[in-house]
Amino acid sequence: MKGIYCLMSAIVALGLSSCDENARLAKELHGTWAGTPENVTDNTAITATLIETYSFTDAAQTMSKGAYGGDISITGMISCSTQILADSTIIEPVTLTASAVSTINGTWTVIDDDEIAVSLNPQTLVVTMDPEAVSVANNVVTNNDNPSIEKLRPGITATLRDGIKHTLSMRYASIRQLDDIKIKGPLLKFEIGKNDYVFTRQGESK
Repeated sequence: MKGIYCLMSAIVALGLSSCDENARLAKELHGTWAGTPENVTDNTAITATLIETYSFTDAAQTMSKGAYGGDISITGMISCSTQILADSTIIEPVTLTASAVSTINGTWTVIDDDEIAVSLNPQTLVVTMDPEAVSVANNVVTNNDNPSIEKLRPGITATLRDGIKHTLSMRYASIRQLDDIKIKGPLLKFEIGKNDYVFTRQGESK
């Protein structure tokens, strides 16, 4: 009987320890973290550089008893480019560049002392791009005042925005967990699938 009591005590202690570690991870993760530039593409003509910011907020009132987590918002700063033929008089394609901002929201839940589950809502994904910010890059034949460019600018903007949104939709649909999370000072390291990421805390370190 004494052995059973000892075993039960050990199980309870282990459970409490696990809860403490989960609470610690949730507390340390809370805040805003900025990533490093990453190349993304829609596998056609659009290439882009993406810098993401993850913001983890506490929403304990919406969590079940004993669970830790909250809301997550991912903001992306995007620089993208593509090539088009402006008109029949220009043989070489024109390189166009633009900037965009993306946002997507969801929830996160601690499932282990170094792992969280992430659920991003695809309906919240928004990509904004200013048509006036679309510019011609590295081309000596034409410029932003070219009538063909001006005529095509709205369509080019929509194509770039839709291509980026499709790429990000696929990207965020694949994010289900952040694994092997390590937080040391201002640095946050984790894995998504087989890819490693390093983020830096924004604002004061905890």
